Amino acid sequence: MRMQPVHMIGMTAIGASLRRVSGSHVRSTLFRRASGAAALTVSICALSLWLAGCGAPDLEKTGLVKISNRVYAFIAPGPTAAEGLGANSGFVVGDEGVLVVDSRYTPALARELVDAIRSVTDAPIRYLVNTHYHPDHTWGNSVFKEEGAVIISHPRTRADIEKYSPLYLEHYRTYRGEAYEQLKDVTIVLPDTTFEDELSIDLGGVEVVIRHFGPGHTAGDCIVTVPGDRVVFTGGLAAEGYHLNLGDVGGDFDNWAATLLRLGGMDFRYVVPAQGMVSDAALLETCRTYIETLRDRCRDEIRAGNYLTVVALTMKIPGTEGYLQENLLPFNVRAVYRREIMKVLEPNFKIDLPDGFEIDDGGAEGRGGRIKWVWNSDNGKLEIEVHWSPAGRNELLVQDVKDRVIRYTEANKGTLSMETAGTKTLEIGGVHEPAAFGTYRIRSGTTLMGSGIWTWSMLTRGGTLYAIQLQTDANRVEERERRNMEILERIAGTFRLTAGG
Repeated sequence: MRMQPVHMIGMTAIGASLRRVSGSHVRSTLFRRASGAAALTVSICALSLWLAGCGAPDLEKTGLVKISNRVYAFIAPGPTAAEGLGANSGFVVGDEGVLVVDSRYTPALARELVDAIRSVTDAPIRYLVNTHYHPDHTWGNSVFKEEGAVIISHPRTRADIEKYSPLYLEHYRTYRGEAYEQLKDVTIVLPDTTFEDELSIDLGGVEVVIRHFGPGHTAGDCIVTVPGDRVVFTGGLAAEGYHLNLGDVGGDFDNWAATLLRLGGMDFRYVVPAQGMVSDAALLETCRTYIETLRDRCRDEIRAGNYLTVVALTMKIPGTEGYLQENLLPFNVRAVYRREIMKVLEPNFKIDLPDGFEIDDGGAEGRGGRIKWVWNSDNGKLEIEVHWSPAGRNELLVQDVKDRVIRYTEANKGTLSMETAGTKTLEIGGVHEPAAFGTYRIRSGTTLMGSGIWTWSMLTRGGTLYAIQLQTDANRVEERERRNMEILERIAGTFRLTAGG
């Protein structure tokens, strides 16, 4: 572990110490096994007294939840914006100060958390940990900065707060004025100091260990553990009774699932998730199963050639009936589809796509397949879709392209009309290939709307027939449509087979 200070303001005045940790952290001897029935009874009584005055913590409630004499969770009452989007927080109380886990969605909600802390202790709030960068966990940072806390995160979390939070706020201000009313007091405050792998904080009588196991829910996820009390705050890696969010650009499904498996073997008694009630270690396996099941189902749908627009609306995950934030499930399906398409289909070609293009859909088609990329640019929507299948012959004519357009239009005649304006050749990989061009319109009354221009081309390479479909919608601004199509045709020119193709 190495610690990278960003701003060390106030660090020298803090009584609790930060120190480097290597290897496994020290476990409390309180939980060592005793032998014999008498020893077991004594251990259980001691544990009960230590935790909550002869009673186990009440985990079936929202608001302030006392997990032990040192550790508290603050559970959001629900998923609405006024309730903080369901995002949980918590804090750990030591003899020399308090460490807070996540600052909530707004300054008002952060002050509610401060009030909860003050109902327990007058100790100074020394530290705030941002487990990841999402607004519902970081937009209360300013309140804890005013309290004198040093804000800690992984470097990627700090970078992502700096990069994305202004964009999110501007989006709310411009497009969601009613929601912005709750956010207008938000001041974006970055973490003061960062750590790479592991950081231990001695709060006086209680040790807190913060760890980063690599990207998962986001690129900079960290967990906060209290080893002596066997408690872990998971950040966005886990949720109870809520759908997980798998859509972050910095996320990593493989490492996320591996991290949950690793945490499941670390002997935690209490798990405080990003959303939902305090749980036990079984929740970690539930969340891992959610990720793996969703990925397996999406891979099957890709192999079956089913379109993302349909799958996103129909996919169900067993056991998640009644989960909150149900809107995340189609969002998750889209995210997984886009991540898995290339792995499942293993196309034998490449296209040099500029920044901005993202996979939008794809799937198997008999002995071939299809992949579509989309860029929603400031100058309109640009689309590239490649279909491939075994080639019946090597020579292609413009009429072959026109016939394909006719068949495509007939197959989608309820929603789409296409007109051919002319034919030409398109240079692809240094070879001039037959192409046709024209206009299209998505019929009103469908879930999608739009119109624009298209250029389609076909070619054969290595015994495979490839159809390259280029389309742009620039809100009927002809000059933009023309420029966009020039961009698309240049990109199509970079098409080439990879090794083995």
